[in-house]
Amino acid sequence: MNYRNSYVPKVYLMAAMLLLPLQLFSQGQVTTDQTLSLSLQEAMELAVDQNFNLEQAGYDVDKTKAQFRQTNAVFLPQVSFEYNAISTDDPLNVFGFKLKQEVVSQQDFNPVLLNDPDAYENYSAKFEVRQPLINPDMFLQRSAMKSQLNSANEQLEGTKNYVRYQVRQQYYNLILHNEQIEVLESALKTAGEHRRQAQNYFEEGLISKEDYLSAKVYELDMESRMLQTKNALEKVQEDMALLLGLEGNTTVQPTDELNYELQADAAVATNDFEVNNAQTRAIDYKVQAAKKMVRASEFSFIPKINLFGSYEFNDNEFAGFDASSYMIGANLRWDIFSGFSKVGKVMEAKADYRKAQSMQESHRLDQENKVRQAMRSIDHATKQISLTEQAIEQSTEDVKIRTNRYVEGMERTTDLLEAETKLAEAKLKNVMALYQYNMSIAALEMLLENDLKN
Repeated sequence: MNYRNSYVPKVYLMAAMLLLPLQLFSQGQVTTDQTLSLSLQEAMELAVDQNFNLEQAGYDVDKTKAQFRQTNAVFLPQVSFEYNAISTDDPLNVFGFKLKQEVVSQQDFNPVLLNDPDAYENYSAKFEVRQPLINPDMFLQRSAMKSQLNSANEQLEGTKNYVRYQVRQQYYNLILHNEQIEVLESALKTAGEHRRQAQNYFEEGLISKEDYLSAKVYELDMESRMLQTKNALEKVQEDMALLLGLEGNTTVQPTDELNYELQADAAVATNDFEVNNAQTRAIDYKVQAAKKMVRASEFSFIPKINLFGSYEFNDNEFAGFDASSYMIGANLRWDIFSGFSKVGKVMEAKADYRKAQSMQESHRLDQENKVRQAMRSIDHATKQISLTEQAIEQSTEDVKIRTNRYVEGMERTTDLLEAETKLAEAKLKNVMALYQYNMSIAALEMLLENDLKN
């Protein structure tokens, strides 16, 4: 039997099994090794899973959770264990260790031995419990940290909303630049035909050199605009890849289009709105936390009461546990005067609270302004879409008429090129208006946390 030949098919089978999952990439349809065809929803889901800013915001939440968990020490006991090995000839400690070991005899009261004892060893094992009882300032600090945790969670949700908005922005940018390229490609193709036709007419002596050069300059201008648009598209592709947590050389191919939905326009045709998004709620929780910290600093002037207890073993030999003792008690501590440090902390907490209130009001006004700006932008984009559609219709008819007249020798080349330019500009403005409309809807949905298209 040829073992070598029987081994080869197994190797190919294992390789095929390992490579199979790579062919089942579920996030969109893979068209090439570095190209992804994604819908807007798929792109947003991918960003939520892989965006670096979201990942870092999640770590901030984990950090705040850990800080809040530390405040469990306000009501939970602290238990510790320690083991000490000591050798000393200090008179007081030698006698004390013997008492703890329960080995004191009559001869230990000999003044000579009391005053000048030999070196003595003590090995002690100690369990200690400290139980907080009444600490009002620490309870309020825990409550403030809870508000900070709520703020961090809202901040994470706000970051998710903003990342989704950024993905929509770059996704619409991809569509915008692709459609601009389509318009420019069509214009460039037409410009090339006009240039060739103008060249033939010029060689036949039917038009002047000036008309021929105008056609050539128009073609070069279209080529220049095409290069600029393609360069801008590459930058948008890189920005999109970064948002999705992908390598910069990954190309995202949109499968959706820019939509124009009138029902969204009607949904926001009112000034009766309330901004209560995740970012706003995060700031509200920060204000609550700052207010609680003021109260916590004020309650630091109140006495604190805590319980403690310990159980101890002492022996003159290592790992010996012959003698044991316990101690329990309560401690009341009242810092009557602390050199104005507590007064200063109260003043600091109040300043932080007032600053948080100022930020809260500023944020509220800013968010309301952005909502109004988005509404105005929607209205402006709606009108622009209507105007550009009319301009495209009229420019198309104008180009058709001038082309026929040009063929018959009744129109100048410059006039025809001017009409072609107006048509291209109208198409580009229409695409830009659609982009602006969709981006305004996206901004408004982010601010109001409401899907306006439903």
